[in-house]
Amino acid sequence: MKRRTAILIGIVAGLVLFGALAQIFRICRSEKLRGQAETLVEAGDYTSARLIYEMLGDEDGASHCEAMQTEEVYQEGIRLFHSGDYVGAGKLFSSLEAYKDTVGLTAACRWQEALELDNREMLLAALRGFQPLDACSSCQNAREQISSRLFDQAQALAADFRLEDACQIWQELGSYQNSALLYRRGLQALAWANVPEDEKILVPENRYFSEKLDNVYLCDLAYIVLPEEWNGDTRFFVYYPGGRNEEMSVDYLLYYMMNPSPDTMAIFLRQNGLNNMREKTSQAIDLLDRVAAECGLFAQEIVVAGSSLGAYPAMHSVVYSDEDYGIRTDCVLSLDAGSDWMEDWLLLSEEDCRKTARIGTAFYLFESPWVGMNREGIRRMVNTGNNVTMVGCFFDDHVRISLDAMGMGVVDWAVGDRSQPCNPDIYEFVQLRPDNGQS
Repeated sequence: MKRRTAILIGIVAGLVLFGALAQIFRICRSEKLRGQAETLVEAGDYTSARLIYEMLGDEDGASHCEAMQTEEVYQEGIRLFHSGDYVGAGKLFSSLEAYKDTVGLTAACRWQEALELDNREMLLAALRGFQPLDACSSCQNAREQISSRLFDQAQALAADFRLEDACQIWQELGSYQNSALLYRRGLQALAWANVPEDEKILVPENRYFSEKLDNVYLCDLAYIVLPEEWNGDTRFFVYYPGGRNEEMSVDYLLYYMMNPSPDTMAIFLRQNGLNNMREKTSQAIDLLDRVAAECGLFAQEIVVAGSSLGAYPAMHSVVYSDEDYGIRTDCVLSLDAGSDWMEDWLLLSEEDCRKTARIGTAFYLFESPWVGMNREGIRRMVNTGNNVTMVGCFFDDHVRISLDAMGMGVVDWAVGDRSQPCNPDIYEFVQLRPDNGQS
């Protein structure tokens, strides 16, 4: 009996010892494996390390390895992206699904394909993808190409009065070129296009001289002349009358109506805003935008003219239209600027001259014989890089210079093809250069 008891105790002790030894072995093996896994993590072999952690039942360790592996793939994708390997980077980003900003980066990798296809949605997605990487010079170059293409698309959409689509692009482009200004104008134009009928300007009760003219309207600010037909090719013209904020003589409008520019929407301001030129420009452009919206049009470029003292607000409007509305003024007709350009305070400053040169506006200065006139303002425009042409008028009467311009097709020439001088029988064109603008 005692012997049997001793044997049982020995067996139990042996089993306990075996269990203890097995546990010690498992602990030692686990520690060894864990050490191997940590070594593999340090070496960057996250796949092998994750397998060991899974075998050990360490979910946290396995998850950490998976995260480290994902981040490593992400960083390799960023490296390839910056090196210009968009195909390789795209494969890596797409394999990571929705990790960090990989959805946008995958779209950004396809920017060249988007350009080739001229696909708006792909371009917008690519633009968003480039945003977090804008510090990279190659990214900036790609983003410029994408933005330029999108901006052109928005301009084309606006020309077709597809302003919802154009505004989407302008909003995404943000501060690119004049996008923020055009976005604001686009939203306002959409609102004006949908005002109730009794709030519109182009209604029968606003017709001017309706028994003789069928396309002229009158409001507090201006006379409005509509083309016979309008579409995406319609041009836009704004006229600033002479005087010191005096009411415009209707003769200028009537002369224009004898020979109107057929594809042009024209705004004849009733006063020129000589003492509040920026405000007057805003009033003119707001009116133009509102009337254009009622016709399903959106102005992106205009031609302006000013008679006598009205020439000065016309010239200053180039800067204001650009800075406040994102509208480019293609051409200015200065029709016998008042007091022979002697009113220094009305001249464009050197800073403004540099702005008009950057915009690329062409200036045509219709003048009577300019003996004794002040040339300082003209020299400043020429020497800052502006395209300035003196137009000598055969008839030197101050008023007739403007009436001739209105009634003899000069406006249509100005908004159309100016490759050849107009009416050579009564006008002599001399383009000024910096070397001869000094005299």
